[in-house]
Amino acid sequence: MNSRQGTRPLAGAHRLIGLVLAFAPLPAAAQIGPLTNQGLFFDRASNPRGGNYLAADAGLIYSDNVTRAANGSGDTLALLGLLADASREGARVDYRLAADLALVKYPRADYQTQSFGYLDGTGAIRIVPGSFSWTGRETYTQTVIDPFAPVTPDNLEGLNYLTTGPRFTLRPTLRTTVTLNGTYSYLTSSSKSPLYVNIDNHRYAGDLTLSHTFSSSSSAYLTGSSEKVEFTDQVDNNNFRQDQALAGLKVASARTVLDVSGGYTRLHEVVLATVATAPGELPQSQVPGGSVWRVELSRQISPSSRLSLHAVKQVTDAANLFRLNLDQPVPAAAADRLTTGDPFTDRELGANWRFVAARTSFTLGYLDIRERYKINPASDRNVKDATALLARALSPVLNWDIGAEYERQEFAAGGSSSTVNALTSLRWQIAPQLRLRFLYAHSALTPHGYAENQVGVTASYAFIEAASGNAQPGVQPAAPPTLDPGMPPGAPARPP
Repeated sequence: MNSRQGTRPLAGAHRLIGLVLAFAPLPAAAQIGPLTNQGLFFDRASNPRGGNYLAADAGLIYSDNVTRAANGSGDTLALLGLLADASREGARVDYRLAADLALVKYPRADYQTQSFGYLDGTGAIRIVPGSFSWTGRETYTQTVIDPFAPVTPDNLEGLNYLTTGPRFTLRPTLRTTVTLNGTYSYLTSSSKSPLYVNIDNHRYAGDLTLSHTFSSSSSAYLTGSSEKVEFTDQVDNNNFRQDQALAGLKVASARTVLDVSGGYTRLHEVVLATVATAPGELPQSQVPGGSVWRVELSRQISPSSRLSLHAVKQVTDAANLFRLNLDQPVPAAAADRLTTGDPFTDRELGANWRFVAARTSFTLGYLDIRERYKINPASDRNVKDATALLARALSPVLNWDIGAEYERQEFAAGGSSSTVNALTSLRWQIAPQLRLRFLYAHSALTPHGYAENQVGVTASYAFIEAASGNAQPGVQPAAPPTLDPGMPPGAPARPP
């Protein structure tokens, strides 16, 4: 990660971002909602910036069904947002920031001013370069409270996840590296919904990784990790500890990247005491655990196209899952996740194909998810998500994109739902740092029988602007952070 041209005036800001992320990440207000399924997902359709950027945007969007009901009312939404995919690696401070946030005001609807989107920032300060550093990570994402109801501001819960701690690095040989992380995390949840579920918790974690480089294209690693989670509300949530051991192999060439890992995880979940008994641990048959594995394959099949495949079985929870998805070599389409403090077994199969030519890009994606909850099997569900995105540069200053998404959920408790999202937009660069975007979006959900149409215009101003057209096939603007402080059990460690 190198700093790009045109960012010298912001050198002080680079240092400040790194310091903030490493020591005191600020809470980021961001929620998914009606805009996310269309706008945030399709912001990557045309990849207009292609790399390091930081921009603010504002605009007006009219929705003919703000409440997402069968006979819902319309409203004009005013929004103010932040788009970022900025990174820097310096002698003392590193950081990476990926964000797509929008503060939305509903003038006539009953909803209060809401924030939508996500933020993920990592930072590190090298106190003793090469040996000791202090790391931090701030992530904000959202989960759905009631999976059977439409995704509205009243059916969402925001998760703010802050991690910080020391990292020690030893290099006993030129090819061998030993990395030790110790982290403390604090997760806060928030929602304006009457169905709000309090899953606030404190997390204490550590991991030890031994990595060895065989050649310039191959390496192997062993990692052991442990994480203890203590909830603020222990009436509706159970404290747990997760221990895990993994072994992995990574091979990279000019056209192919392969990362394979496997291991075993054991979960210890403590249930509340009754009047007559002391707190006790659930039998292992009642908690998720067992073998875990991950396969990530990315192959450039031609000069203009790349195919990425991933398969994973992991034991995780709602808070860690968003970070795990971001840390994939090619982040997959992210389906809505459920609000719960219980850990569960997550199985995913995904594929992504991306074609990039001089003026055209096209992306196809598919994701198959199976979530299994041993403590509460009624929450089990299967999710299938398919996406298609097409972008075309009509001229040096005009970019057009169009895309569609189909998602189907099937629930163990009975019933299913299907969601269709589509969006098309025209981006006009009227100045080197100023863009206008004209958009139309459509969303429909069955069996609730609602449909929503949106039309609007937004303007964005770039504080950091990368040259367009520099993205390689398969590379997404929100590529995963290279720093991984507080990686939870379930995530294969990536050797430095």
